[in-house]
Amino acid sequence: MKILKRIIKSKSGQQTLAFLAASYLKFVFKTNRWEFIGQDIVDSYAQNNKPFIVCFWHGRLAMMPCAASQQKNKFSMLISSHSDGTLIDRVIQYFGIETIFGSTARGGVEATRQIIRALRNNKCIGITPDGPRGPNRIVSPGVIAISKLTQVDIIPISFATSRHKTFNSWDKFHFPLPFGKGVFICGEPIHASKDKNDAELIRLKVEKALNEITERADRHI
Repeated sequence: MKILKRIIKSKSGQQTLAFLAASYLKFVFKTNRWEFIGQDIVDSYAQNNKPFIVCFWHGRLAMMPCAASQQKNKFSMLISSHSDGTLIDRVIQYFGIETIFGSTARGGVEATRQIIRALRNNKCIGITPDGPRGPNRIVSPGVIAISKLTQVDIIPISFATSRHKTFNSWDKFHFPLPFGKGVFICGEPIHASKDKNDAELIRLKVEKALNEITERADRHI
């Protein structure tokens, strides 16, 4: 077991795992019949060269790199700086996605600066607002603060596949399997005003929207 952990944590081991993981996700994407609901929402931002913040639950992370790779927008993703985050960084590189290391919920000042810089350069940012360690499906206030500061809209998104495994992890991770049906659902954009007094209201609005589209995706397939 110790030898296995060393291999996983080694640079060469992570590169191999990342290649296998990316290849598997691409295989799942190709072998499922996908439906995109709300694609017009994302397209409208691309046509107007407007950045946006994509929010999705940590448990629905798996297929998001595939979805991002199909869009016209350039994407960066906020990833935690622990060892799991390093592996995720290597995986998403295979999809042309850049990484910003840090967390909006744990005093990630430098990460916040990089996110703001990317948004002002018209890049879109993907954030798991309940990551990296939970609590599950609770939006952290950091993403709302960034949206308010930059006046960039939040677009909630989720996915589900008919064939999948649900891990017994804190985030109830939805692990997609090939040869089934899949759906991505984009919710309506959420605008965070500059008013400091409505931050909690916006946070709850994003949380509700994410839960609703996730449940809708599960029902849809």
